[in-house]
Amino acid sequence: MLCLLGPPACRRDSISPLPGAYSTVSESEWNIILTLKKGGAAEIQVESWAPGEYKTRSSDKTEGRWSLDGGTIVLEYSDIEDRLVFDPELPLAILGYKGGAPGLIQKEAFAEDSILRNYPLWKLPHRFAETAQPR
Repeated sequence: MLCLLGPPACRRDSISPLPGAYSTVSESEWNIILTLKKGGAAEIQVESWAPGEYKTRSSDKTEGRWSLDGGTIVLEYSDIEDRLVFDPELPLAILGYKGGAPGLIQKEAFAEDSILRNYPLWKLPHRFAETAQPR
C-alpha cells in the first residue's frame, strides 16, 4: 500500500516503496545507485572516479530482481539476497542534516559480498540537499 495521505489513514510500517532510483550520498569518489523498475527488474550501478574526475567516472552495472515480502523489499542479484525497508523519513544525520527523507536501508545482516552493504540509499532526486537544514 502506498500511503500518500499520512496518519491516521495509514501506518508508517505499511508504506510501500515507489519504483525509481535510490542513491548513496558520499563525500568520496564513489556512488551506488539502485533502480527498482516496474515489473520487478532491478539495476545496481556502482560508480567510481579519481578526485576531480567525476565526468570520466567508471560504472559497473549488476542486474537483478526485486519483490515485496510484506513491508520488506527482497533484492536478488548474483546469488545474493538483500532485504531492504523503505523509510519515508530515513535519517539525514549521517550527512550532517536535520530530519529525514525517503529512502531504503538494509533490514537485517547483509551478505559479506553485498554490493549495497548497509549504506543508506535516498530516493532520487535528492531534494533534501536543497531544503535540509544543517544540524
